[in-house]
Amino acid sequence: MSDDFAHVRLVDFTEHPVMLLVSTDGSAELIGEETMCKLQLAALLSIIARDLVAEAMTEECAPTGEPPVWERPDEPLLPHGGTLDRVARVWTDGTGHVWDLGVQWRDAYGRAWRWHGDLDRSSGAPMMRCEYRDDEQPLDVLRAMCGPIHPISGGAA
Repeated sequence: MSDDFAHVRLVDFTEHPVMLLVSTDGSAELIGEETMCKLQLAALLSIIARDLVAEAMTEECAPTGEPPVWERPDEPLLPHGGTLDRVARVWTDGTGHVWDLGVQWRDAYGRAWRWHGDLDRSSGAPMMRCEYRDDEQPLDVLRAMCGPIHPISGGAA
């Protein structure tokens, strides 16, 4: 067998529903992602990214040239690594962004959302309640589905 075929692998999509291809220029392509819930896939990729960052902090990592530039949405919030200061009503997500939970937030559709003191049981993200209808979403899901979101008055993101 020649070396050209040494890197060929058949993928059984019933066993592996999603495959991530990363090329040498840093661009990435997901194959098979239409079989999974986009939010579940995003959460899984966020966990993988968090774990890779944690591993990189323990070893010397030498960047090779300029970081790749390609179109992508805002980075995920990584809610599992977040911390909450209930007194100050401030949540810091796993990437270090600070969120003022004492103000209302407006989504891309013009709806106002407010934190009412609860955290998502599975991820730890603040649960945001829509002021115009009976809807509640974790902050990371709200931002991914209805973003960008902006504080209506004051606040930081």
